[in-house]
Amino acid sequence: MKNIPLFQAIATLVGTIIGAGILGIPYVFAQAGFWTGVVVLAIVTFAMISIKLMFGEITLRTYGKHQVSGYVEKYLGKFWKNLTSFILVLAISGSLLAYFVGIGEVLSAVLGGAQIFWSLLFYILAAIFLYFGIKLIKNTEFILSLAIFLIVFIILLLSLDHFNPNNLLTFNLTKILLPYGVVLFACSGMVAVPEVREILFHKEHLFKKSIFLGALIPSLVYLMFAWIVISVTGESTTEVATVGLGNVMGPTIIIIGNVFAFFTISTSFLTVGLALKEIYNYDFKMPHFLAWLLTLIVPLAIYFLGLQDFIKIISLVGALGFGVNGVIYIFAYWQARKKSERQPEYALSKKFALPVSVFLVLVFVGGLIYTLVNIVSF
Repeated sequence: MKNIPLFQAIATLVGTIIGAGILGIPYVFAQAGFWTGVVVLAIVTFAMISIKLMFGEITLRTYGKHQVSGYVEKYLGKFWKNLTSFILVLAISGSLLAYFVGIGEVLSAVLGGAQIFWSLLFYILAAIFLYFGIKLIKNTEFILSLAIFLIVFIILLLSLDHFNPNNLLTFNLTKILLPYGVVLFACSGMVAVPEVREILFHKEHLFKKSIFLGALIPSLVYLMFAWIVISVTGESTTEVATVGLGNVMGPTIIIIGNVFAFFTISTSFLTVGLALKEIYNYDFKMPHFLAWLLTLIVPLAIYFLGLQDFIKIISLVGALGFGVNGVIYIFAYWQARKKSERQPEYALSKKFALPVSVFLVLVFVGGLIYTLVNIVSF
């Protein structure tokens, strides 16, 4: 029983990270070459574990309850808080928009009917969860995260007879940055770090372990899922991976695959939506109802204005949204080390943090430039 908070913390981070991005990873791996994708996934995983540990340390050095933009204001000032908030609100709203689009495709494929009907029905149910906050969501995250692992294992077993190892023997150095935006989107989940701190209140000694495991596990799931899908579908891998699997393996895998997609999108929608509500609530001092309403209305408005392409949404959100703010978080981290309000339960060594900070800036800026230059490549 004493490990339940640790499991809840890990499940919250895993549930936030594993979302709609997993459905696009096999496609960009197949386009770039499977091993090209593996290299990008390894680099991004290291980057995201490192920056989450840095941000976790920021929260431990600070009194009070904040979301990410609130921590940036405390250590970098109001201008950087406003810039971070603007980018973060757009990025999270874009994530919710991607989940809105994806859930309609998933439920329509399984149950029939119009995608927009299922998207709106899910939105209404998710709105109820978001209104009542973290206690309901963190318990749901734990159950849904277990369901994700179970379904990946079932897909693996059903796919064994269709494996073609030759589909995996691909590597193309010239396309090394092609998967970047989608992979960064899939591995992000930074907004869950303050949620994990809240779950581990008075148990902060578990924080570092929960961040490391919570950020590593999704990448292992992505690797396995991409390996399964590309082994089966190869160059015919579709943008939404479960569709291609169904084309090769039949209706059973369409149902199971889309149930898997439903769980991944649901877990991420709940915690990411909660984080956006808390940005409005904690950092912009909006009342609960208005924060909840804005969280739901902005993605819906963007959808009806015409942005409805799943892969473009997640790649743009990943490279432009999380990439830009990643650089800001690094500078906030170093200021927090200078202006610490309390003794943190863990602190990264300067010998590790300094070279990693330089590496992270190069990764985020390089990926951002590539995405801006090749914005229509996906």
